[in-house]
Amino acid sequence: MILTLRTRWLLAAIVVIVAAAAITVSRTHQPRRLAPLVANFSGDGAVPAISRSMRPVQVDTLRISVAPQALPSDASLDAITAELYTALAYVSARTGTTLAGPITVQILADPQCALHGAAYTQTREVHVTTCAAIPPARAVNILAHEFVHQLAHDYYGDAHLRSDPILLEGWATWGAGHYWLGRHATFRAFLGGQAPLPLITNHLGRPAAEMNTLYYQWASFVEYLLVTYGRDAFDRLYRSGNGVPGSADYQGVYGVDLATLEAAWREWLR
Repeated sequence: MILTLRTRWLLAAIVVIVAAAAITVSRTHQPRRLAPLVANFSGDGAVPAISRSMRPVQVDTLRISVAPQALPSDASLDAITAELYTALAYVSARTGTTLAGPITVQILADPQCALHGAAYTQTREVHVTTCAAIPPARAVNILAHEFVHQLAHDYYGDAHLRSDPILLEGWATWGAGHYWLGRHATFRAFLGGQAPLPLITNHLGRPAAEMNTLYYQWASFVEYLLVTYGRDAFDRLYRSGNGVPGSADYQGVYGVDLATLEAAWREWLR
């Protein structure tokens, strides 16, 4: 009888472990859009605060939850909500796009105090992982970028999911505007003529500093395309990719290949 109980307990434990692994694998394979560490951007005044337990807040468009230890103990839930609505309004106006429906916003705590974001645009969820030691304004900076990913999905449809990463992440970074620019007026000015990485570079798995550099370069390239060729052409280009850096139909849309565009962009940066 003792053996039978132990056997049943072991089988139950195995079932739980297998189920947990399945959940982990399933979550790993969801479309994930990462945002790197960014420079701190103002907003040191009325910054977010939250209670000790996870508290959901639904105010029409944003359904916000904040995990324990994610933000400083003296932060205010009303303040973080107001900051996020301000960020959403800003990036929506800057990109000329609107949300098709509410989105879930989760502010999660990272034990290592790492700062990063993700957008699950098919399920309308955006996350930022942060900690109480990081100024809340930086979490807002990250979420501004993630909001643009959701706006892009709502605007471009499923083509967003297969967009050329140069445009996908470049557009999200450009769309975040002053949340990523700090004191600079444009991404061209931010780079100051420096663009050390080739545009066709795989950003996944790179150190935060390199990924950061690449996102700013891609944002500047998007800025160049918008200034030079306009929004309509950019929209056609955005819809033409297949998920690989450099895969958009640059030749078909602009009449020149990506290498030629990159050379012209680098000249424009000077």
